[in-house]
Amino acid sequence: MNLTFLVFVVGLIYGIINPGKEDKLNLLKKAIVVGVLITLVFTVLFFIFTVPAWIFVPFIPFLGGIVSIFAGVFMGLYFGIVFVVGAFVGDLIESAIRR
Repeated sequence: MNLTFLVFVVGLIYGIINPGKEDKLNLLKKAIVVGVLITLVFTVLFFIFTVPAWIFVPFIPFLGGIVSIFAGVFMGLYFGIVFVVGAFVGDLIESAIRR
């Protein structure tokens, strides 16, 4: 199953289950914060597991850490937007059901 589709479905379910309109900007901010926190965890793990490589090629942990920070922030933003779109569609479905 595609991870993007799974995030969309979770957002859809979130939009349907929670009553009323969702604050989309607040959801996006929370998604970015969660993405940054997960990124920091994986960056620290990357640094820990590449310490032996530091002896032979010193720039690998540094370069990998920088790349993982950017990738994690962009992934958090991407999945946050997909989640917000799913929540928006869920709100539309919820309002259609209540009519």
